[in-house]
Amino acid sequence: MHRHSKASFFSLRDKGSNISRNTTGVTFMRMVFRTQIDRPASAVWRNVIKPESFQKWNDKIESMEARDEFHLGEPFMTRYKWRGKQTQCMSVATNISDGRVLELRHSDFVGNGVDPRMEALERIVLEQRGGRTMVTRVLSIKHHGVPFFFAPILWFVSRFGKPKDPDPLKLMCEAEP
Repeated sequence: MHRHSKASFFSLRDKGSNISRNTTGVTFMRMVFRTQIDRPASAVWRNVIKPESFQKWNDKIESMEARDEFHLGEPFMTRYKWRGKQTQCMSVATNISDGRVLELRHSDFVGNGVDPRMEALERIVLEQRGGRTMVTRVLSIKHHGVPFFFAPILWFVSRFGKPKDPDPLKLMCEAEP
């Protein structure tokens, strides 16, 4: 079953560019994280679609008001640590394709040093390959507050720097029977 919200957001069409600036000077940043998990997609999906599990493997989240499962179009409050500072935002699931895709939009940020116009689109895609699952997580942010000339450094470190080892989602899923 495929569910998709009509909520609009900035485009992810420019796959070749990870950092760009549009004609109005807004800087967009896109980061991609991939990991292979030695479990079928159905086992991984349980830890992606349930907010309680989602919080356990996403260490930047302090709390979420969502319960049981994420539901398309249902807003909830998320509390993050962003650049070492506490912030909160409104989050909503904008795309759910059962067992395969979860997309969350985060907006209306509040916190010291955080641009309230910041918006983030977090897309998690599961692709089963045999008994394993490839997880691709794409985080796209606009109005992130990082000066344009520092953005390439941040992108480079996130792409080529030492990966977070081991991946918390991978550990959680592979520890389950």
